[in-house]
Amino acid sequence: MRGFPDHRQIRQPERQLHIGPDEQGYILITAVWMLLLGASIVAVIMIHNLRASEELSFDREQTQIKYAQESAVETVVADILFNGPRSELARLPAQTSYTINGIAMQVQVTSESGKIDVNQADPALMERALRGLGISGSQRQAFLAIIAGERSASRLFQSPTDVGAAMQQAGIAVGSGFCPDNYFTTFSGLGQPVAGQMRPELAKALGQPSLPTEARASPGTALRVSIKADGASPLIAVIRTSGLIGRSYSVLDWSDRAGCQD
Repeated sequence: MRGFPDHRQIRQPERQLHIGPDEQGYILITAVWMLLLGASIVAVIMIHNLRASEELSFDREQTQIKYAQESAVETVVADILFNGPRSELARLPAQTSYTINGIAMQVQVTSESGKIDVNQADPALMERALRGLGISGSQRQAFLAIIAGERSASRLFQSPTDVGAAMQQAGIAVGSGFCPDNYFTTFSGLGQPVAGQMRPELAKALGQPSLPTEARASPGTALRVSIKADGASPLIAVIRTSGLIGRSYSVLDWSDRAGCQD
């Protein structure tokens, strides 16, 4: 009787994989390309993370400067209120420097009293100032018409930005050649600028002698505080000190716009 074959004793023929020289070269090139692709992906990820880290570092630096500038405004107010006439900032215009948390800042304090308040001044005064500052007749009339419209509607200009926008609407070119911030304000509350505190060109435009006098940072005076630090936009704050407990000053305007003021 014939038995079944013992498969354990049957050897299968061995198969050998023969790779030709051309195929070996293709495999090598593919491996190199895969390595390059992997390296490129890693490089892209590293660059992305580096940029994200740089942006985070820049944002953190800007935030630190912002807090330092805000602290500088508080320091200015405290200096004026606590030191009174002895403060180096009590005689305007004043300049000083602060370093807060390692951030160096240049501080300038000026009074708004030497400017024309567009909410309070007589239109004839503003017309004379604009004429003396070289603004054309049609532009002057257009600007004064805008002011008249706002007053008839019982609306006030709230900031230098509003004044600048009204002047541009009247066709007046606002910029480094003519900067409204230097001559006009919305914060002094005065019917006319204080003699001796005006810029020379404004005094000349109004036909007044340019005799600078020292302004005092007394309670109630609208003060413009400019805080400049390297690597950031300047902080411009217009404040009015009061000296009252719990509310030493009020903020009239707060902006980080560079503006055109000198």
